[in-house]
Amino acid sequence: MSNLAKHVPVMQNESLNALNIQKAGIYVDATFGFGGHSQAILSKLDEEGRLYAIDKDTSAIELADKRIIKDERFTLKQGCFSSLESFSKEWGIHGSVNGILFDLGVSSEHLENPKRGFSFLREGPIDMRFDQSSGNSAGDWLASVSENTLAKIIKEYGDERYAKRIAKGIVTERVKERINTTKDLVNIINKAIPKNETKKHNATRTFQAIRIHINQELETLKKSLEKTYNILAPKGRLVLITYHSLEERIIKDFITLTDKSLSAPKDLPLTEQFLTKMFKIINKPLKPTDEEIEINKKSRSAKLNVLEKYNENNS
Repeated sequence: MSNLAKHVPVMQNESLNALNIQKAGIYVDATFGFGGHSQAILSKLDEEGRLYAIDKDTSAIELADKRIIKDERFTLKQGCFSSLESFSKEWGIHGSVNGILFDLGVSSEHLENPKRGFSFLREGPIDMRFDQSSGNSAGDWLASVSENTLAKIIKEYGDERYAKRIAKGIVTERVKERINTTKDLVNIINKAIPKNETKKHNATRTFQAIRIHINQELETLKKSLEKTYNILAPKGRLVLITYHSLEERIIKDFITLTDKSLSAPKDLPLTEQFLTKMFKIINKPLKPTDEEIEINKKSRSAKLNVLEKYNENNS
């Protein structure tokens, strides 16, 4: 319970306000984690309200607070939020959901458990999978990926200016000996970067890039967002907590895609009735307070985005 006790949900109050919770409403926590947001949502529901949650990580399900699990208003399922549409049909709530919450951050359990291989500050096997029961680990991928592909991913997902040097260093070292631990990888990165950063650890961007690729995070988010419209009830809220510009870009692209007046070619002679919006932006992205950042350093890069589904009559 120690991990649960010290876990602090990011922007909890802002999330609850953004969801615009109705006491008898139906809500989905698409990224359950340690259940902090779920616990807060349940506290706002009456006996008629319902909360459904998903998490990709089997260990998160196993560590879930038994008080939440035993709540009759709550249902938790192991799986990826890309399956949210099929889950919502299975639960009989498709088209009736009043709010969906996505907290896209990496949990403290992932970062603090050396066996998960997410953190460059803790030595352990290079795994980085949210779901350790499927797919290849980061270590397996690094053992065979081509230098060009690796450099491209580190550059694209990590915005790392020394991506080519780091990729070359990894490929050179793996010929001598398999790169097994996070410490091995950090040492290679440190050698490849000519000077130390003052604000960020040298390995920050590369570890982020590898993690995003291994879990297909951006592709999964993109596919999931596209299905939320049909899952939500009219005026249902979509609340997304993002942590880096790549996630922000996907949300901006999604807003453009679902706003026909933005995505349609300007020279097409479409009448006003076809220029409908699927979602409206409730406010500008919110940032955590200085007080929260002081308590929870992980929240400093967070942004909270709120979208609301339009009624079918576009109101």
